Amino acid sequence: MNSFEKVQHCMDVLPIKDRHDIPVYPMMLIYPGRVAGFTQQDICEDTDKWLEALEITFQKVGYPDLCQGNGPQDVIFLHGLEAMRPGHEVGPDESFQLHETCRMEVEDYEDIAKNGRLQWYNRYLCTIQHPPMTPEQLGQRWMQVGMNSAKIGQYLGSHGVVPIHGSASAPVFDALSMTRSFQEFVYDLYDEPDLVKAAIKRGTSEVIGQVLGNLEHSPIKRASLFAMRSDANSISPEIFEEFSWPALKEMIESFHKAGVQTVLHADGNWLPMLPKLLELPKGSTLVELDGVTDIHKAYDILKGWLAIRGDVPATLMAFSTPDEVSAYCEDLIQMALNGSGGLVLGSGCEIPLNCKLENLQAMMDSVRK
Repeated sequence: MNSFEKVQHCMDVLPIKDRHDIPVYPMMLIYPGRVAGFTQQDICEDTDKWLEALEITFQKVGYPDLCQGNGPQDVIFLHGLEAMRPGHEVGPDESFQLHETCRMEVEDYEDIAKNGRLQWYNRYLCTIQHPPMTPEQLGQRWMQVGMNSAKIGQYLGSHGVVPIHGSASAPVFDALSMTRSFQEFVYDLYDEPDLVKAAIKRGTSEVIGQVLGNLEHSPIKRASLFAMRSDANSISPEIFEEFSWPALKEMIESFHKAGVQTVLHADGNWLPMLPKLLELPKGSTLVELDGVTDIHKAYDILKGWLAIRGDVPATLMAFSTPDEVSAYCEDLIQMALNGSGGLVLGSGCEIPLNCKLENLQAMMDSVRK
């Protein structure tokens, strides 16, 4: 199977014959700059420079089956938070940082529920850029995101590498927790639950339409959802079930109905939440784990129903030996071989900036023996 076939085989949770059927996906955003000898400022300000760094990295360790669909320049923008940028607010070879401050008031929930989230969100985005943007400039920035994504997709496709998604978003619950700031948002869940739910409901229908519109002419019928605040480290299972899950389920089911599979980026501990995912259509979702959720328990819960990506931890990639990385990967490979497939061997979230190149090589080689 080629990479496109392996990824689809995995997403459909079909049995595998050997390790070569397992796709490998080291999620690399800022790390290639370190391999290529470019500064973080270089790769965060120029998508072409990032692609050059990515190619240099691939030449050293081999081409993966899957790769990021957006470069760091656009990932910073798409987070929807004030950014501390390399060469500006931080040093030229320091990682970008996201600065979460409360830039939203309780009254904004009412505005979102009544007039829609996108109109509010675009006004908000204008205010947090450096320098602030006009609506016209923001529109041009969104166009640039699309053009950069197309350029990255063309590069990856020419090398037989699959972009992880054709479009991406955060569920509205998780996005609100960042624009409101997490502390204030948690207060709102208790003080203004109906307002929060109304904003989530209105915003969710908009995000569904926006993502499906983006995918209408995309060859990659997958959507990533970055549910970064819906885990048990952030909220209780009860809050998840009341506030986050209904909208998340609606999104994934709507995508599935439209022939789109979901990549659920599940940072943190999702173990208490995973049984709810069994309510989703079979094969509808790839659940990305970052090393905090016990991946063996997660596989036992979702086995044969939904696929999993993970979860070689960043600490292992940075501080261990190639033999230790190989042993960790082999354990995951055997889990999939003795189970029902449905595994993308990948990093636990992103490859860290201080990853040892030989450890990345060990992860890549583990499915190619």
